[in-house]
Amino acid sequence: MVSKFQQTIKLMKKNEEGKYKPTQFKSAEFLPGSVMEDANTLLLELNQAIRTNDMDEIRPVLRKAYDLIADVIFEGQFTGQEYLDGMDAREVMTITQNMLQSVTAGYDSVYAEQKKK
Repeated sequence: MVSKFQQTIKLMKKNEEGKYKPTQFKSAEFLPGSVMEDANTLLLELNQAIRTNDMDEIRPVLRKAYDLIADVIFEGQFTGQEYLDGMDAREVMTITQNMLQSVTAGYDSVYAEQKKK
């Protein structure tokens, strides 16, 4: 049985002829709860860095996010750099934020409920 939380991602990889071909990867079937905290910390850092509008502030946080996605969420099936290079430039930020938010979904809904009260 596949976890309902598992995700699939397609990254473009260059083949021997130098042409890009899509390669599909499945996320980990189980992620320890502590990963939610790591992803949430990164999301907060990323939101803070983006407010500075300074790539020197944003880039290191993005690199940590790429590495978490590659090493933890997708269990090392690719590197953070392969994750970045395997995506269309116009989608990197959106997909990266969505990947982190997929891990923090439980926290986000609880936080939203608390905020309403």
